[in-house]
Amino acid sequence: MKLLIVFLLVTISCIQINDESFEKVMTDLENLEAYIREYRGENKNIYSPLTHLIVCYIRLGGYSTQEWAIAAGSIPEDLEPFIKAKDEERGTTAQATRTYRNMVMPNGDTVDFVHMFATMNGLEYSRSYSSLIAHLVGWGGDDEQLIEDIMDQEGDIESLMEYAKNNFFRKKGEFDEGDLIADLDAPILLDKKTDDNTFADLMRVYYNKVQSDEERVTQFVEFTFPSLIGESDKEKFRKEIYNIYNKDYYINVLECKAGIRNGSSSCIYAGELVEKYKPHQKAAVYVVSDFFCENYKPSIPPEEEEEEKEEEKEEEKEKEKEKEEEKEKEKEKEKEKEKEKEKEDEKEKEKEKEKEKEDEKEKEDEKEKEKEGESEGEGSDSGSVDPDPTDGSQFLNNNLIYIIFLIGNILNLLY
Repeated sequence: MKLLIVFLLVTISCIQINDESFEKVMTDLENLEAYIREYRGENKNIYSPLTHLIVCYIRLGGYSTQEWAIAAGSIPEDLEPFIKAKDEERGTTAQATRTYRNMVMPNGDTVDFVHMFATMNGLEYSRSYSSLIAHLVGWGGDDEQLIEDIMDQEGDIESLMEYAKNNFFRKKGEFDEGDLIADLDAPILLDKKTDDNTFADLMRVYYNKVQSDEERVTQFVEFTFPSLIGESDKEKFRKEIYNIYNKDYYINVLECKAGIRNGSSSCIYAGELVEKYKPHQKAAVYVVSDFFCENYKPSIPPEEEEEEKEEEKEEEKEKEKEKEEEKEKEKEKEKEKEKEKEKEDEKEKEKEKEKEKEDEKEKEDEKEKEKEGESEGEGSDSGSVDPDPTDGSQFLNNNLIYIIFLIGNILNLLY
């Protein structure tokens, strides 16, 4: 059985696989899951988990060898005709989920859809049967393929790493961009899947949120390499991931089949690394390890997260308090302004009153002046009136008497 399993990544059927838009794939995936739910409802004797039936059905579109059946299980023989009949009956294309090699994600990048479901199939099946092929069906198997891509080159570890990065990793071969994203996303999505949700719903949420290497690598590292949680040292990443890779039995056998290791003709018992390929192996593993390390941003431990939340709450309270204080200050300023305005208004009113008083005084002075002018005018008029001619005789008589009186006095004095 072990021998059959190691053929997993070298016996992939070569079929034409298409590219398709994200929503088209999600629609087909939604229909596929709905039909498989119907199938299980109609067949009470089917005990395979819903998730297994879905991922295994899709995996069979590109990974259908006997070795994959041993490593990842199979589906009931009548499931495929059931899905085909449902598509014909309802005018859908659920069967097309087996053909999507490069699904275009919402951010424009692509992921090898079938490869991702094959990886999920291997992972969920290994969990069910306590198998140890988790690394083989994902990143580890693809990393072995990267070694094969650079086997014809000579050089030290660093030069071989540069060659691998410049020519193969995330570019072409068996570890291109689509395969890398599939390897990263498969365990993350599988971990979130339950019978109560759908892959389509999960993927819509995930791919509309996760858009960067950092986001997916962080989740992948903490799920796949728990010993590296919180770590950031590149050398520690290299050492841990190399040890995991180099000690994996199934990967060892796969390397033996490729001539990277010595061993028996059947490679059931993988031997030591061929001396000339030791730098190639480390170079390929280090390329992947460095990528993980560079993009891993440690999540906050639960207790620290709680502390941070408490600190954030305190900061929010302080900010709210400061805002309230600012509001109070603003209110005080407004009150001061109102008081100043009232004072200014009072001053203006006082000025107006003073002005009114001054105006009243001026009016009084004007009236006094007018009165004085009238009285002076009356006096000058009486002094300038000509004697009434009718009073002339009286005036003359009075003066004669006075004159006679004076003359009399004079005469008396003389005598």
